[in-house]
Amino acid sequence: MRRQRRRRPRRPEAQACCQSRGLGVATTTAHRRSVTAIDPPPISSAPRPGRRVRLVALDLDGTCIDAQLRLHPRIRDAVRATVAGGTPVVIASGRMYRSTLPWAQELRVREPLICYQGAVMRELPEAGDPELDGVPLGRLLSEEGVDAATAASAVRRARTGGWHRQAYIGERLVCEEDRPEAHLYAGIARVPIHFVNDLEHAVSQGSTKLVCVVTDPAEADRCESEIAAALGPAARVTRSLPPFVEVVNPRAGKGPALRRLCRRHGVDPADAVAVGDAPNDLDMLELCGFAVAVHTAPTAVKRSADALCGAPEEGGVADVLEALDLA
Repeated sequence: MRRQRRRRPRRPEAQACCQSRGLGVATTTAHRRSVTAIDPPPISSAPRPGRRVRLVALDLDGTCIDAQLRLHPRIRDAVRATVAGGTPVVIASGRMYRSTLPWAQELRVREPLICYQGAVMRELPEAGDPELDGVPLGRLLSEEGVDAATAASAVRRARTGGWHRQAYIGERLVCEEDRPEAHLYAGIARVPIHFVNDLEHAVSQGSTKLVCVVTDPAEADRCESEIAAALGPAARVTRSLPPFVEVVNPRAGKGPALRRLCRRHGVDPADAVAVGDAPNDLDMLELCGFAVAVHTAPTAVKRSADALCGAPEEGGVADVLEALDLA
């Protein structure tokens, strides 16, 4: 099958017999579907892939893990069964490596972890690997951090806006103010906070990524817009969870990192499946031959997918893997 274009062709809702891009069923066009005002069908009634799925990519928060940081037993068992059946499962998360690792180990995946919105890719740890604060660090495969000048600009703009800001330096969460927002993030990520007097000075050698935690929805939107405008093409500004405005290297992304992993496995991305729920998943969903969005995702994310699945507490990822005969 020839490589698909980046935009996916929108299957008209009334046409049940059509050829999809990549893994889907027959359509009258070979192009990727365009985003329109029509939501895709639920996975229970969506057309099934016409080719063997060769790789699965999963977001964590909001896709596999619910808001209470719980992993549904059906999702756990389905992912384990998929891995045991020989299909590689890749975790692609905005989390730090040390925060992603426990979930990957619980799911028993074997592939390198895509972390920090794709800015870092590390292998799972092996005996003898170095540790940080007691956490083993697998071999670093790639890193696309935010350069020092851009990181400093982001810190200054966040200070001006009064938004909580934090950096990620050497697998540590670094903050300059002890605010509730810092503890909100640290509680979700389950990592300690390292406080410094001057965050701008702390990022003088760059930062893996930076995050503003803004709990008011309207203010979070303003933060995202203003920081994106201030940094321009020097950074990519995205959202993982609604309060988290994330600044990463413009070359970083779950999609580019996943493309490298596909190449490593000799897998055409058209033969891969991705499941996600947030704007930071869009490039991954657009890359893969079959894309599934959680039904609670923003409209733009849902309409970039081929099918919808249930939320984590509903076992949605398990429904996807079972529907595709992977678990």
